Amino acid sequence: MNDRHSDLPIVDGHVDILCEMIRRHPDTPFHEISTGPVTLKKLEKGGIRIIVAALYCPDEHNGAGSAAEYLENLFELADKYLARLDHVRTAKGFDSCFKGETGIGKILLLENSDALLEMGTDKLEENGLKVVGLTHAGRNRIGDGNGIRYPEKLTTEGKNLVKILDNNGFAIDLAHLSQPCFREVIDTFKGPVISSHTGIRPLCDIPRNLSPEQVDVILQRDGMIGITINPEMLSEDQIADAEDVFEHIDFIAQKYGVDGIALGSDLCGFDMVTSGAEDISKLNNLVEILERHGYPREAVQKIMGENWRLFYSSLLS
Repeated sequence: MNDRHSDLPIVDGHVDILCEMIRRHPDTPFHEISTGPVTLKKLEKGGIRIIVAALYCPDEHNGAGSAAEYLENLFELADKYLARLDHVRTAKGFDSCFKGETGIGKILLLENSDALLEMGTDKLEENGLKVVGLTHAGRNRIGDGNGIRYPEKLTTEGKNLVKILDNNGFAIDLAHLSQPCFREVIDTFKGPVISSHTGIRPLCDIPRNLSPEQVDVILQRDGMIGITINPEMLSEDQIADAEDVFEHIDFIAQKYGVDGIALGSDLCGFDMVTSGAEDISKLNNLVEILERHGYPREAVQKIMGENWRLFYSSLLS
């Protein structure tokens, strides 16, 4: 790591580490894993202070009798195998990790909330989990994801869940939502909104990415946009490097400034490689790129971690 950047706290707003462990390292504690894009040594090398670990529930487990059981298992795996990462549940805990006063921290985020129709939100509260993504790419009992060809709005159950989340101080992660569901959440949900891992559609025109109108509405709501390093969302030919990551950041910053822009790598959620951002230790390469393009130090600090700190400090307080 470049020592010049070693004092700059980095926060990654979306990491699919549990998905990686289930697929490639079953029954292995995170701190014992030595290969792959996210390891404890790579977090330390890259100056990563906090990761947001996604509890990703595949669409194949949607439905009564399956979804809740799968999510319960994810909570157990997180407790058992991510124990060496400090579990951040409060604003004070976030700040301690962010300042390097404690170990590297983890925050939990739910990706696909079908299970909540049986489980409810108490388990989320117990684990300090305050950010909820309603769908993955497919259709669940809540609504339609971005992979549905002819998407519809939220279901009745979905509308009721959104009200519960709103009344109990949760934030909604809009990533993966279809256009009709995205709009309905924006129109009915009054709490904080984010897109934890995304690209920008003018630079890579795929349904998964945010349109300029969606960027506008999220930032108007003082929300957060985490830019991915997944080449599938950075470039239409799916070949990308760290400069492409910068271009997605810069597209937003040139119009709106840097508030609300952050990193949400989606590492472990894809198998391709972005040159110059091959693993989580390389996220700090973006510091040099941002500075080379004229971004002042304060702006770089915001993008690399401070904006997530402000968001989670408010949400977890």
